[in-house]
Amino acid sequence: MEGCQYIGPEQKNHPYTMCGKKTLTGKVYCEEHYFVVYKKGSATAGRRAEKEVDKEIAELKRQQEIEEAESM
Repeated sequence: MEGCQYIGPEQKNHPYTMCGKKTLTGKVYCEEHYFVVYKKGSATAGRRAEKEVDKEIAELKRQQEIEEAESM
């Protein structure tokens, strides 16, 4: 399956429609939905988790850029 697999909380019945945007390398979600899925905790914990997710997204994007440059 290709593309972001985020379904979202608003979809209650089958068939579900997935986001479909380009995913982060090695993940099943696009950048926007990766953040949504992994954002957890209280306000303090949430800010901490947000920073960690931001770092991970930046690293995944960097890896993706390297892979794209190598494939050219």
